[in-house]
Amino acid sequence: MHKIGIIDLGSNTTRLIVMAYESGVCFRLTDEVSEVVRLAEGVGATHRLQAKPIRRAVNALRMFERHCQGTGVEQIIAVGTSAIREATNQAAFWKALHAATSLDLRIISAQEEAYYGYLGAANALGLRHGFTFDTGGGSTQVVAVADRRPVATYSVQAGVVRFTERFVRTDPISKTDLRALRDAARSAFTSLDWLRADPAHTLVGMGGTVRTLARIDQKSRAYPLDRAHGYSLSREALAAIIEQLIRTDHREREQIPGLKDDRSDVTLAGAVIIEQLMDKGGFQQLTVSGQGVREGLFYAHFLQGTDPPLLADPRGFSILNLARLSYYEEAHCQKVAAICLSLFDQLAPLHSYGPWARELLGYAATIHDIGVAVGYYDHHKHSEYLVHNAALLGFTHREIAILGALVRNHRKGFSELSSFTPVLQPEDSTLIARLSALLRLAEYLERSKSQVVQAVHVTLGETVRVVVEAAGDASVEIWDTNRRAGLFRKAFDKAIEIVAG
Repeated sequence: MHKIGIIDLGSNTTRLIVMAYESGVCFRLTDEVSEVVRLAEGVGATHRLQAKPIRRAVNALRMFERHCQGTGVEQIIAVGTSAIREATNQAAFWKALHAATSLDLRIISAQEEAYYGYLGAANALGLRHGFTFDTGGGSTQVVAVADRRPVATYSVQAGVVRFTERFVRTDPISKTDLRALRDAARSAFTSLDWLRADPAHTLVGMGGTVRTLARIDQKSRAYPLDRAHGYSLSREALAAIIEQLIRTDHREREQIPGLKDDRSDVTLAGAVIIEQLMDKGGFQQLTVSGQGVREGLFYAHFLQGTDPPLLADPRGFSILNLARLSYYEEAHCQKVAAICLSLFDQLAPLHSYGPWARELLGYAATIHDIGVAVGYYDHHKHSEYLVHNAALLGFTHREIAILGALVRNHRKGFSELSSFTPVLQPEDSTLIARLSALLRLAEYLERSKSQVVQAVHVTLGETVRVVVEAAGDASVEIWDTNRRAGLFRKAFDKAIEIVAG
């Protein structure tokens, strides 16, 4: 596999991601490093970069370059955004950078920054209609998305470092400063006339501030999933966090669960910017994207020749991506999927589930054995762990919890679901039990991994009868599947027998 490093030098933080990939086939994040450099610190109205922030930024970039050189990275793409773009003394930065590194850092325009952020979020969340925004240290970019394509862009100098330095001059913040901060944030979006909430539109937020806000909210709720990506943050929860930040001083904010020390001073300003953006469009919630500019740059490289560089099916791609990276047995998993989906279709009168449940069942069949990459024993548990820790694209947290349960249940037992109550619906326990039962039947009908079972034919009655059509001797598969049918009997409240055709 090839390895590429993507560096994003922002106004507050500089970040590096390293991706191993095969073009258009699969990819894996192999490393991620970030450093708060506060490049925009002290720029003020003159937009003049200060000596200390330049040194911090250059030192971080030198460290990133050396890390890439020492770990087999073949190519580095490095970009700079708001602080450098607006600097009146760019020459000082270039002189320091070229003296310390050989990086070919490109300053991208506000429109390019918005575009790459949109690419990252659109691929990561499967966004079709709605808006993306990225609040960084120096600016905020907003993109309108229709039918997966960007149709309008807005950029404004409203960033967490910039607004903190201008308006947050008291600790805790005074009423006067808070009023000035809110007024400035409101004014920043006055001309953003096309941002309008709609039931068909999703508002997607990117950047360190929105991820921090999500983690604070998750910690306050004892949220069961350790991922900000895909999290829904309500306007009500945002208001509660802002009130907490208003009431606390710097030292007290450092104790807030989910709020990192290096963001305790700038998060209030960022939260207020996001608050005013949501209010401008009338949004009651936003969805957090863990992918942004850096990942957008990667997708542009990974999907070269595609315009725009979007995955045709982010959900299906990410399932196959995870399967391939886990060295799955393709023929076996395809056969398990074919059998369990056939059972699903023929048993529709008993369960009445639609395309969404069928899709999740097919995905679970594809990745049910990925835990073998960790170890055969308890591989069903390893599979669940990998699902919960993989970069699955376009899936909600509810869907990830369901997928994790399905792969966990494919061999034996039934996973404990109580810890996932905050993300599951009341009816999901029955859904998971029934889909798990079908996946388990299919797994044991394919237990030899020889694809001996060609088809299954279901007859519904007091007892569900499954006739197995085989290309050879399937007696062991039929025997073992009958032994493992207990979950089916419990989930469907039906007797079942599997027989040879």
